[in-house]
Amino acid sequence: MNKMDLDGAETASSVFLDRACKFFGPHQVLFDVSLSVQPGEIVGLLGPNGSGKSTALRCIAGYYAIDSGTVSVCGEAVGPQGLSARRLIGYLPEKAPLYDSLSVVQYLEFVAQAKAIPNSARKSAIERALRAFDLGTVRNKAIGRLSKGFRQRVGLAQAILNDPPVLLLDESTNGLDPLQIVEAREMIRSSSTGRAVIFSSHLMQEIEALCTRVVMLRQGHLVSDEPLSHGLMKSKDEHILLTMEQCDPELIRNALLDDRNIVDVDIRPISAGGQWQLRCHCADNNNVAFDNIVRTAISFGRLVDVRRTGAQVEAALLDMMRAN
Repeated sequence: MNKMDLDGAETASSVFLDRACKFFGPHQVLFDVSLSVQPGEIVGLLGPNGSGKSTALRCIAGYYAIDSGTVSVCGEAVGPQGLSARRLIGYLPEKAPLYDSLSVVQYLEFVAQAKAIPNSARKSAIERALRAFDLGTVRNKAIGRLSKGFRQRVGLAQAILNDPPVLLLDESTNGLDPLQIVEAREMIRSSSTGRAVIFSSHLMQEIEALCTRVVMLRQGHLVSDEPLSHGLMKSKDEHILLTMEQCDPELIRNALLDDRNIVDVDIRPISAGGQWQLRCHCADNNNVAFDNIVRTAISFGRLVDVRRTGAQVEAALLDMMRAN
C-alpha cells in the first residue's frame, strides 16, 4: 500500500491503524498492528488474556502513545495530547470508571463537563443517555448501591454521552449474569447505529453475538481479520445448553418451541436436587435465538447456567491461533 492509498484509507476510516507498535520498557506488546474500521461496523477484537486487546484499545483511545506507526480517528491523529481526536471517542474500559458516592445523574454531569459538552447541550445529552440505557428509575440513586448490570449501563451511558462516532468497549459483558448479558448486547447494538464500534472479548460467543467482523490478536500480533459470515466462523451443529432448577421443564420446552429458530429441545435431569438440562437445537447459528432462549428460560424458572456449544467454531479458532 503506497502513501496515497494509506492517506485515502485513513481519511475514509473511522478508526485507522497502520503498523502500530507499542513497548512497555524493553517488552513489546503490539507488533505492526494494522486495522481499518468503517462507520456502521461492529468489529470484534478477539484473543486470549494477555494478547494485547486492552493495549490496542488504549492506544486507539489515546491513553497510551504508540512507539511507531499510525493511529487516527476520523482522520485525526491520536495520542495523549490529541484532544480533538479523543473527543471523537466513547470508551468503556474493562473496569468502568465510576464514582460510587455520586448519583447516576451527578456522575453523568461530571462526565459531561470532563468531555467539554457545552452547557446548552449538556442536559439533553444526559437525558438521551439515561433513556438509551433505561436508567430513569435509578437516576438519583448512588452508583455504589446499583447492581452490576446497572453499573454497566452507567458505564455505557458515559461512553456515548458526547455522541461520539467511535465506540471502544473492552470486555463490557464480562462478569454479568445471562439476562444482564442479553440486555447489555441489546443496548450495545442500539447504541452502535452509525458508529464504528470495536468490542474486545476473549469469548467467541460474545463476538458472534454482536459483531459483523472478527479481528484476532495473539501475543500482540494480528493473526486474522475475517467477516463473521466466513465459513470458519459458522457452526454446523449449533446448540444451546440450559441448566435450570425450580422449573417445569416441559413447560419451558413448549415455550421455547414457539420460536421458529428452535428446531427441537431435549430434556434430561442432571441432579437429584431438581436440576434439569435443556439442549436447544437451533436452525442456524442464530444470535437472536440465543437471547430469546435466555429470556424465556428466566421467565419459567431459575437459570443456573447457559452456554453455546459449537465445537467446530472453537476448534477452528484454536487451530488458527496455534498456526500463526
